[in-house]
Amino acid sequence: MTTDNPFATPHAPLSASIAAAPSASNQPLQFVAAMIVAAAVAFFGSNAVQWIGDLGSYRERLPQYLPTMLANWLGGLVFYAAAVLLMVHHLRERHGIARFQPLAGLLVGFGVAYLIATMVVSTVASYLSVSFYQWAFEQDARTLWMVLYGQANSLINLVLGCLLPLWGVLSLARSRSQQLAPGETFALPSWQVSLGVALCFSALIYKALAALSYGVLYLYSGADGWQSVFLLAGGVLPFAIVMAAVHTRLPAQVVRFAAGRVLGCALVLLVLWVVAIALVSILVAFAAYSSLNSSSLPLYLLPPAILLLALLWPLARWCTGWFFAEELAQSSLR
Repeated sequence: MTTDNPFATPHAPLSASIAAAPSASNQPLQFVAAMIVAAAVAFFGSNAVQWIGDLGSYRERLPQYLPTMLANWLGGLVFYAAAVLLMVHHLRERHGIARFQPLAGLLVGFGVAYLIATMVVSTVASYLSVSFYQWAFEQDARTLWMVLYGQANSLINLVLGCLLPLWGVLSLARSRSQQLAPGETFALPSWQVSLGVALCFSALIYKALAALSYGVLYLYSGADGWQSVFLLAGGVLPFAIVMAAVHTRLPAQVVRFAAGRVLGCALVLLVLWVVAIALVSILVAFAAYSSLNSSSLPLYLLPPAILLLALLWPLARWCTGWFFAEELAQSSLR
């Protein structure tokens, strides 16, 4: 006969209400990888066809435009990767899917659908753009119309060429996928949330700077197309700072990705940082005007640039605490 020890530490019985779903948190990243592979096939394949055909002396012009083409393509990949990551997590959490199945078929299907949809959308956009360009070049504000057209065309390609095929593939697989059991919750490492915030933030920065450089500033106009490379490289450090700041603010594991909060956090962080940039720029302009010495302008620019990068850390942590207060409160109770 055995008796319970009255001095033993009580243990709560395991229940399904606190059980975590089987680890499938890397599936959204696999769809991002499939998108990157499909985009690489489309990009390098189309350039290979033009190289072979040599239409319009393509081989001769390629060295001049290659840096811009690669930088714009990589910048677009960041934008697309953020969108794919948000959508997969959103659909997974909205429909309570623990694991998408069959994963290999879904990845291949998404890649093929992406290629087909991208070719169709690009062909239609190219056909319609001829009339638009003829009209835009006759306008006084042609630069503004070109910038707006470029941004609208980018969003249309994203929605119709990438997100719509992804939504269709995942919707068809919903009935075959593994559902969460009653009371089961998601569990994923917090670095995926920080990756999502950093990707969204960097993508928005690159799109905004690319539009400004083309429409207003056209930075490094004498760099033979390397201005796009400089813009892309300029987003690497903010990406790293934001990801590290968000990751250190969150607990090691969270119960959901919360795509809406991730996007909201990135947008608010961007707005706050733009306001800080505007204020610092005004101060720098006054300082430079007062000095009346253009040779000392780089000395005025370096400290503000360092200050703005340093501001990203507390701003990112504050935004994380605001948008993910529920996750932080739950972690403090554990």
